[in-house]
Amino acid sequence: MARLTYGNTNMPKFCMQSLVRITSNVDVAGNLISICLRGDDVELIYWAAGLMHEFVIKDVVADKFRQIKGIHTILSGLLSAEEMYISRVILRTIKFMAAGQDKFLQDMVRSGMVKKIMHCLSLNDEDVKQWAILCIHVVAGQVESHQDIITAPEFEILLELATSSKMKVAIYVSDIISLICCISKSNPKKKKTKEKLLTKQLQPAMQLA
Repeated sequence: MARLTYGNTNMPKFCMQSLVRITSNVDVAGNLISICLRGDDVELIYWAAGLMHEFVIKDVVADKFRQIKGIHTILSGLLSAEEMYISRVILRTIKFMAAGQDKFLQDMVRSGMVKKIMHCLSLNDEDVKQWAILCIHVVAGQVESHQDIITAPEFEILLELATSSKMKVAIYVSDIISLICCISKSNPKKKKTKEKLLTKQLQPAMQLA
């Protein structure tokens, strides 16, 4: 609105005042962003995702955004967007929202978000791939995520990216594999099944080494 009314000295002031009022009321800001993210207007989604991203990376009311009803479903849906810009912003947002938050991480697994993040590794955008790996690195600390990571069609891509000269992600990929290998539940049967599956998936990479 401020851009559209360029030359009108009052409108930018009114827009800024409105923005301050909205952002000073956390509940209103969270609800407004949530509504915008669920919309069909791509440009509106751009702005809403960008605004939430700015809040979250600065750790400003991040807890309020984590509490938005269906936030995992909303973010997962946005990862399916054709626009790479949205995927980049959403992946960065997920990474910062998930760090050190066990409940959020567990809900990532339950909602199927891990599979969506793994799929991002197949997209033709290095920034998207890098942030997807960082998100996987964060969630790999949850043993429940291992099945989704190992069985994903993109698991082989994850291993290949470890040797990429363009993307310096080898340390994160090695950490992900280490977490999958080292963390296991007390159920020996599940542990054995996971080890067999991981060995099967790693065999092609081991033969190339």
